[in-house]
Amino acid sequence: MAKKLTLYSFVPFDRSARVRWLAHELGMDIEEYKLDYAGGEHRGEAHLARHPFGLVPAVEIDGQTQWESVAICQSLAEQNPEAGFTVPMASPQRRAYLSWLMFAASTLDAAAFAAFAPVALKPDAEAAKVGKAQVTPMLVTLARLLSKQDYLMGDKFMLPDLICGHAIQLLYFIKVLDDFPSLIAYRKRLASRPAAKAAKVFNPRPGN
Repeated sequence: MAKKLTLYSFVPFDRSARVRWLAHELGMDIEEYKLDYAGGEHRGEAHLARHPFGLVPAVEIDGQTQWESVAICQSLAEQNPEAGFTVPMASPQRRAYLSWLMFAASTLDAAAFAAFAPVALKPDAEAAKVGKAQVTPMLVTLARLLSKQDYLMGDKFMLPDLICGHAIQLLYFIKVLDDFPSLIAYRKRLASRPAAKAAKVFNPRPGN
């Protein structure tokens, strides 16, 4: 029987989407609770016991809590090695795996959001221009790599692709990917995965 995961989120496309997607990939039983952000539920005692900073995602599994999307996803991947989403500690690919994972989770994620926010959340033409200029060199490098191989680690979908996919979708929303055919094709490969469809990661609009 698949293990049950309780996921706490705000909206469908916050960083809880990463956890939801991986949980679907692993065939887990997911119960999702959407916190009332406007009502301040995330600042209440119950949620602060799950996440000391009152953010999302947070999860409960087997009576234990965990927070931070990449930490949750890496834990789940390590607990299910047969799924092949992570690389064993002793593998010579481990360093490359961790480098791509952290790039997607930090460098790319921050740049993607900096480009996305002034277009989709709080319109600011100058900030949007700066954001696009900052993320474009990263996309050039990614596009070059993904024109030669299907995924970040080669021919196999792994956790860095899942985390990268979340950022790629932010950039897709604001049409920054339009000049990068290999990234459009990469997004299409990610979006075609049944678990990604079930998790609704690649829906047409961020809030849907």
